[in-house]
Amino acid sequence: MEFAAGLLIWCAVLWDGFATIILPRTVAPMRRVSGRFYRWSWLLWAAVGRRIRQPDLRLSFLAVYGPLSVVLLLVLWAVLMIVAFALIYQGLGPRFLSTAESVGFGTLLYMSASTFLTLGLGDVTSPASIARFFILLEAGSGYIFLALIITYMPVLEQAYGAREVGNMLTHSRAGRPPSAIKLLHRYSGTDRSEILRGNLREAERWMAEILQSHLSHPVLSFYRPHHWGQSWLVALTTILDSSALLIATGDGLVQAQAKITYRMGLRLLKDLTDALSITVDPKCRTRLTEADLPTLRAASKVAGLALTLGPAASNQLLRLVRQYDVYLLALSAWLVIPLPSWISTIDGGRGAKASREP
Repeated sequence: MEFAAGLLIWCAVLWDGFATIILPRTVAPMRRVSGRFYRWSWLLWAAVGRRIRQPDLRLSFLAVYGPLSVVLLLVLWAVLMIVAFALIYQGLGPRFLSTAESVGFGTLLYMSASTFLTLGLGDVTSPASIARFFILLEAGSGYIFLALIITYMPVLEQAYGAREVGNMLTHSRAGRPPSAIKLLHRYSGTDRSEILRGNLREAERWMAEILQSHLSHPVLSFYRPHHWGQSWLVALTTILDSSALLIATGDGLVQAQAKITYRMGLRLLKDLTDALSITVDPKCRTRLTEADLPTLRAASKVAGLALTLGPAASNQLLRLVRQYDVYLLALSAWLVIPLPSWISTIDGGRGAKASREP
């Protein structure tokens, strides 16, 4: 039973590492060792983070989890592998010799650790061929584990950097705090419609890259930006709000591109909530309701936007917003990332001419 348990743990850890790093989407993450580790550790970490009242301190605390969880997962894999081979050695029976003391499970655990970490002290040995075979197998597993560490960290850092580049571009275009009204105001007019269309096309590609990287490595969802309020989820929300508003009230090529960008964003939210096993409440209160429409019309008028929000367009806008808002609110609650308000005036209440930045 000890031998079988050790083999089972060893195979589970090997498969988890292979599926997480090399073949990420073969098995749902939450069904693997790493998925359960992230779920339970994040629940504990987020519970502590929610109790921190200061925004900057809360951001710093929550930002530590992403990189730290990767290190802790690697340590967990290493510990499980060491214990697994100690159980295998214990299951092989009295086949090991020690120069210092009788061979018990503690000695086998020590030998397993020294073999896995490639120390090779040689104070615990075995003349049996079967035992030597598993010793070589563990040493090989240790080298594979080291190679995984070397390759895994740069992949995560590269994907995180690509995400944050698009995130910073969206925040620079949508004001502070970002909103759809501000973004569309800055690119309103026929002379800027092509720029807006290009931004939406660029945002579509950015969301596709997030979809690929975050489904392959869901731990990236826990990586935070360097500044409070500039999360990738906030940028995604701003893009979807803008796309929904353009679909309901726009026309021409800009509206066509908004539809494509909207579909990509909706797919990203659906797949990511599924990958993180987040429960979505389809009946939750969204950020934009029918009671907010008069305020939205007034804000659009102040920003100088030529948006016609009649009854049909208003109903379509509310329907489009509800489709993605239920996923956004679920992700916001799970990741402890506050979402921006739907209705916001132009920057700092300045006039339209002063706030229209290139």
